[in-house]
Amino acid sequence: MRCALLPLLVLGALGLSPAQAARKEANPNPDDRAVLISGVEPEYPYQARLHRITGRGVVSMKIDRATGQVTSCEMALSTGSPILDDAALSAFRQWRFKPGGPAKTICPIVFTMSGVRADYHVKEKSTDEALAAFLGRGTVDKGPMPRYPWWIRWTNKQGKGVYEIHVRKDGTVSDVKILKRSGDEVFDQITVYTLRRWRLRRGPLIVELPLVFNLTPTHYSVALPKGR
Repeated sequence: MRCALLPLLVLGALGLSPAQAARKEANPNPDDRAVLISGVEPEYPYQARLHRITGRGVVSMKIDRATGQVTSCEMALSTGSPILDDAALSAFRQWRFKPGGPAKTICPIVFTMSGVRADYHVKEKSTDEALAAFLGRGTVDKGPMPRYPWWIRWTNKQGKGVYEIHVRKDGTVSDVKILKRSGDEVFDQITVYTLRRWRLRRGPLIVELPLVFNLTPTHYSVALPKGR
């Protein structure tokens, strides 16, 4: 038996909510379907969005017919990502259907980032130029600056964090530590992830890097503090 739910587009801007979709689907046999009363949308895990992990699968749920509560659920068809599977199961376990319906139902789910739009502008110096004053020009071989995720709503934010980069002898980064948090968890997370991708032309080194970011609904900039 199939759940009275259209394929779920997890990003709210791309599709209906579970409750709206459940009420909207036309089913030729309404007496043979599970009718959703309440349910939370699965969250799109940060790490999955960061790495642009997408997938589609099918969740199978067992329902207590007396209460409509979901007693257990499993992936009848995996999304292909354990992170996405866990997010889906965590949400569907909280769903509740109309009592007296079927004891089992399935629901398709789609985690997709297609169709999301974000217009933004990033201002930044080259990393090698920005760090030349205390590392020497030509030290940075690869040094992308952290970019604020476009899938998170941009608002007016700013902050300053300090990050410690541990560089191996071959110039690759072995570790990144947060010495001072910026005040924005998202910025700190993407900064650590980005700095781990750096490569210098010499090592071993330990680099203490302060970064200032400014965010508005349409613009984002990140740089070293003035006077550094």
